[in-house]
Amino acid sequence: MSRLYPMRGLVALGAVLCVIGCEAAKSANPAAPSSVASADAVAVSEPPVVVASPTRIDAPTAMAPAGRINTNNPDFFVVNGAIDGASQVEYFFEVAKTADFSQIAAVVNVPANGTRNTMMSLGSLAYGGTYYWRAKATDGRTQSDYSNTLTFTLPSGPQAAWSADPVASIDSALWSTEQWRDYFFALAAQKGGETVSDAGMHAMRADLVARGADFQNGWRGDVRPRLFLPVPGCPIANRPDVPECSYSRTVDLGGYGREWGWFRRF
Repeated sequence: MSRLYPMRGLVALGAVLCVIGCEAAKSANPAAPSSVASADAVAVSEPPVVVASPTRIDAPTAMAPAGRINTNNPDFFVVNGAIDGASQVEYFFEVAKTADFSQIAAVVNVPANGTRNTMMSLGSLAYGGTYYWRAKATDGRTQSDYSNTLTFTLPSGPQAAWSADPVASIDSALWSTEQWRDYFFALAAQKGGETVSDAGMHAMRADLVARGADFQNGWRGDVRPRLFLPVPGCPIANRPDVPECSYSRTVDLGGYGREWGWFRRF
C-alpha cells in the first residue's frame, strides 16, 4: 500500500506543471481572433440605398392652330408629353415668322396643365401673316425636345370672308376623335364652363371653327350641343349648303345644364 503514495504525488505535480505551462504558452502565443461570430453577437443592418428615379420630360405634341384659320387671336394647344420625377414643369411656346425660327415673333411660357393638354393665348396677331410655332417643356433643370412644328395663316382682315375651302390641308381634320375630345374638353375648361349652355358654346365657337369644327346651327346663331368635326376633303360644316360628307363626323355633347359629354354619332 505504501508504494502507491509516491505515484499520487507525481501525478499531482504533473498536473500543476501542466497548468503553469499551458498558461505560459497562452501568454506567449495569444490565439488569433476567431472568425466565428458569437451566438450572442448582434447583426448590424445597413440602411437601404435609395436610388432616385431619373427625371423624364417628353416632348409635347403641337395640335393647333394649323392651316388657314379664321381669327387673328388664336389659342395654342399641345398634348402634354410624359412627365416623371419632375415638378413645376412649364411649356414654352415659340412663334416665328420663318420656318427656321430665325425671326421669333413671341415666346410665351405657361404652367403645364394637370390634364393631358396645355393651352396658351398669345393675343392678337397682324392680319394676313403666316406663322410657325412649336413648344417644349422644362422644369428648370431638365428640358424636353421640341414638339412638331405647325404653321398657320391668318385672315386678310377683320371683314375677310370665312374660309370655305376644303379642309384637307388643315392638320386638325386629321386628328383622331380622341384627339378632338382632348382638345374640346381643354377648351371647355378654359372658355365653355362646366356645363352645357348657349353662352359656353358661343364662347368656344370661334376656336372650333378656326380648326374646322362647328356646332349644329352655329352658322345661324342658335347653336345646339352637337359638334360637326372636320372631314378631310370636305368643306367645314359652318354654312347651310355644305355636302353630306361634312356631317360624317358628328358628336353629341349632352343636355343643357349637364356636364359636357362626348357621344359619337357617326
